[in-house]
Parts: sequence; C-alpha cells; structure tokens
Amino acid sequence: MTDTSPLSAYQARLQSGDLKPDQGQAEAMVHLDHLFHALTARQNQPRQTGFGRFFSRSKTPAASPPKGLYLYGGVGRGKTLLMDIFAVVSKGLHSQRFHFHDFMVQAQNAIQAARQAGKSDPIDHAADQLISAGSVICFDEMEVRDIADAMIIRRLFLSLWDKGMVLVTTSNRRPDQLYLNGLHRERFLPFIDDLNTRLNVQHIASGQDWRKAFLQSVSGWHLQPCPQDQKIHHALNEIFRQLSGNTAITAETMNFSGRSLRFDRVAGDVVDTDFDSLCSQPLGVRDYLAMADRFSGLILRDIPVLDDTLQNEARRFMWLVDALYDRGRFMIASAQVQVGELYRGERWAFEFDRTCSRLQEMARFRGINFDR
Repeated sequence: MTDTSPLSAYQARLQSGDLKPDQGQAEAMVHLDHLFHALTARQNQPRQTGFGRFFSRSKTPAASPPKGLYLYGGVGRGKTLLMDIFAVVSKGLHSQRFHFHDFMVQAQNAIQAARQAGKSDPIDHAADQLISAGSVICFDEMEVRDIADAMIIRRLFLSLWDKGMVLVTTSNRRPDQLYLNGLHRERFLPFIDDLNTRLNVQHIASGQDWRKAFLQSVSGWHLQPCPQDQKIHHALNEIFRQLSGNTAITAETMNFSGRSLRFDRVAGDVVDTDFDSLCSQPLGVRDYLAMADRFSGLILRDIPVLDDTLQNEARRFMWLVDALYDRGRFMIASAQVQVGELYRGERWAFEFDRTCSRLQEMARFRGINFDR
C-alpha cells in the first residue's frame, strides 16, 4: 500500500501547479483523508489467530467499519477529481471504484442471474458478488432516477453494509434530494435515512466554478463545412482537455437494454464522441436519458445535414437533445451548417423546430444547471 495519503497527494498536485487552490475542495479532501486513515488503522489492527486467540483473556474483536462519506456539491466543484485521488491512494485498502449507474447495472444483472439460478435470496447473493473484490466501494455521481433501482437499492445496500461495506460517494444532490418526485418515493425514503446514519454527509462549499467560467468563454456550436478540417478537431480537443479538469481520460462502456455502447474518451463526467456513435445506433429515449444521467455534458463531433434519408438518425438526435436539455446538461458540437439549417427534410420538420430552439439555447449555455 502506498504511503501517500489523499491529502498529501492533493497538496502535491497543488504545489506542482497541476491544481489551483480551492477552499471547498481542500475541506472535502480533509474528510477523505480522515476516512483513509481510519480505514488504514482498521486494516493494520493486529488480530490474534489460532491458539493465541483461543487462550487469550483479552480478546479484541475486529473493529467495526468506520462511517462512510457522502460528498455533494454542484457541477464543476471537482468531485470526480477528489474521488480519483482517493480511489488511487486507497487501492491497498481493498477499494473498488464505480460510476453509480454502472454499479447499478451490474447489480441488476447479478440479481437477475441469481433469480434464474434459483437462489433463495437473489439480492443477498448479488451483494456477495459485488463486495467480493473489495469492501470499500467508491461511487462517482450517485443519482437515482430509475424506479427499478429505487425499489431494490435499500435491500441491496443493507446487505452490503451487513457484509462490511464502507461507502464513499459523490453526488450533485443532498441525500434528501435523491429520487425527488420519483414514483413510489415513500418506499425510497428509508434509504435516505440509512445514508444520513451510516455516512458522514459533507457539502463541498461553493468556490470558483472553473467549468462554468470556461463554458461561458467558448462557443457551443462550431461550424465545420469540411469534415476533414483539422482546425476544428484541434479546437475541440483543447476544449475537452480543459473540461476534463486534469481528470484521467479513459474508455467506458455503458450497458443499455440488450446492447452496449463504448466511449473511447471519457474524463469524469464529460464524454467526447461523435454523431454516428450516438445517433446511428439503435438507441431509444431511455438510453439517452441514462446517458444524460451519467454525463454532465458532452462534445459531439461531425453532425451532418439531416434530411429524409436520415430519418432514424434525425429522430435519435432529437431524443438526445431533449434528454440533455431536460437534465440541464451541456453540449459542445461541430456541424457542417448552422443550427437553423441543420434539418432539410419533411418527415420531422415540425418536431425539429423545438430541437433547433433548444440547440440555440444550449449553444449559448442557457438552461444549464450548474448547481446540480
């Protein structure tokens, strides 16, 4: 296990100039650091085994797991960055790192497999599988919107806690705002009580929202009449680098109903992709909503002129824009023409007027919920 703690790793990046000082982030990192040291002390606690434990008069039981940590704050507060630092430093503490949506997909799949195998308690069996690789489970962006997740989440997490899980999670919302206005929310409320009881809930105080400041300095719509124009590609590469906020760029696969979609360029809660990848695939409304729940924003490259020969692609693009708009997400795009000239067909002419209106708002970053 590394001798570096989360706080010392954070301070080293400040000293190198990789990060800028931020009081809210620094305070959040102190809480992560305290949890790290509590986990380390528990792991290092000497335990008697064999005859020594049998004959010992002063048997010391294994220490109970420490309280977990729930960090919440608005978009652009650096939650993913903080979680990245904690996850890297705590690898020796049997930690696992997930995006919350991906974890719940794994959980639902494991529960379904356990049911098909005839297990007496499929949720408990799934919990055994999920915790087997590490009892310190780190989530980025806890956000419950799916009723299927909301209805099983408490039973699943109670089972995980019973098995020794320590939960570390970030979210854009306070615990009491999770699954707000969701169907049968009264059945979800006990889980909120569990979070408040079992986790140390901390707000990342407001500070300089570097993402909001940056987005307000760039255009959301980049004209690229020639798809081979490398100047626009280079400009979008730089925008993605800035939006990544020093977060590592990785590949990620999202699993939808019966299909999967791979993204090659993901940095925290921002994805860099292209039109064909999102709109030439057989995706539906719920898939785009899940995508909008996963990412705070995206860079979408190479949007073509849409007409009746691309009816399906145009419809999926409308669904994508609606999902991003409804969730208050941002999009930075490159296209061959201006927004008002994007659709030249008849099939979706009426519906596309609303899409154009939303695109024009999004290109000016209006309606973006920076506090989510």
